[in-house]
Amino acid sequence: MTDSPELSRRRWLMVAVFGYGTLAAAIFSFLFYQRQGVVAKVVDLNGFGAIARNIARGDGFSLGYGPTTRRGPLYPFFGAALLKLFGNDAQGLPETVIYRPLLIANCVLFGITCVVVWRLARTLFGAQTALFAAIICPLVPQSLRYVGMTEVETSMGLCTVLLAATSLALLRRPSAGTGALFGAVAGVATLTKPIVLLYPFMLLALALWQWRRARALDRQALLGSVAALACFGALLLPWMLRNMSVTGGQFKGISSNGPGEFLRGYINAQPKYYLLRQDFGGVGDGEKWDPEANLFEQNLLQPHGVTFYRAGRDANGNEILTPEPPKGVTSAMMELEKDRVESAEVRRRVLQEPTGFLRKFAVQFLTFWYIVETRSKSIMVGALAALMLVLAGIGSWRAWRSGVVVWPVLAVLVYFNAIYAAFLGFARYSMPLFPTLTVLAAGGLAALLAPLTRRLQALRVRRGATETTTR
Repeated sequence: MTDSPELSRRRWLMVAVFGYGTLAAAIFSFLFYQRQGVVAKVVDLNGFGAIARNIARGDGFSLGYGPTTRRGPLYPFFGAALLKLFGNDAQGLPETVIYRPLLIANCVLFGITCVVVWRLARTLFGAQTALFAAIICPLVPQSLRYVGMTEVETSMGLCTVLLAATSLALLRRPSAGTGALFGAVAGVATLTKPIVLLYPFMLLALALWQWRRARALDRQALLGSVAALACFGALLLPWMLRNMSVTGGQFKGISSNGPGEFLRGYINAQPKYYLLRQDFGGVGDGEKWDPEANLFEQNLLQPHGVTFYRAGRDANGNEILTPEPPKGVTSAMMELEKDRVESAEVRRRVLQEPTGFLRKFAVQFLTFWYIVETRSKSIMVGALAALMLVLAGIGSWRAWRSGVVVWPVLAVLVYFNAIYAAFLGFARYSMPLFPTLTVLAAGGLAALLAPLTRRLQALRVRRGATETTTR
């Protein structure tokens, strides 16, 4: 049986979208990123590449001081496999050479992201809007920002839009299959970045409410929900057991340092930062916010006899801590002690100072979209984010007016915005949302262009009629 012309055309278009996205990412990563001067040209900023190198060398999931619980495992293990197969870890090589397999993989992941954006936009709005979304996605600076680095943002961009697509599929066609797929995507996303951990529970609660309201809460819906949670839990369990093992059963989560991030959010939520009176700072930009947050944590930990370690890197990319930790003390032990003290402070602030927490949440709900290193950059990033959000709002309204269910896509955006606002919210963390945001923004752009499109179509019809009359 041969494929229909429409199906064949759609497949070729999908290949074109993948190629376009991958090529755009490759141009940015290998031709532009290391030659630009807008942001610091760092490749392995937060140690994901260093962990991948240690795994590939046989030194385990470590930043250099024994096992760590500080990072989600998926991207480092994925990177380790690539480095083992294709890498060159010779002494003295630049990071761009050592991590080239990961950077190439980032480009491929971004190409796949563009395909998912195209398909999701097609499902919601149709072929024309899907083409808008595919074209726009690689042109948004936030979407491409981290493809030249060994950071999780590029893979999280794919995970986020897959969460939106599988959430929508589960809501529309509840079954064991769609539930298992959603649970698997949520598990992969959580193992990439643990901030996703609560999303499946929120989505399923909303879905159950929607099914019940629509009188569609049947056996298939319940089966899909159970399958989602089963797959989600099955994927997380091995890493949770690993973390319990390296901490003597004391840490049962996916990644540590959540309390520290929560408390650093109070520094971020100061007027001097959110009103852009003082530059936020970053690598190569004066490091203004980070030292202040470090000092805040140090002053909190010191009375409890817990040392706050400042991290640097040696020539091999391994972490160097200042002061030097005692011999035999692993990263996991240090992280556990830090979390213990800071968790108590988190509980105290939430229970005894709820107004302060709510203020921090409200401020960071907005700073999530615009605060970066400097005032001028924050204004540019915020302006582009505001444009995309307005277009996404128009696209969502268009979908609602047309009777198209779009809230599972919105749920992803709102969840990430809210969870980061509760912890630590600045614009870096919003960047993986831009591919998903592009889906709705393309719907808004198509709605704004619809009158022009209709006029052009009418003009073509009139011209055709005139030519026929003349002949």
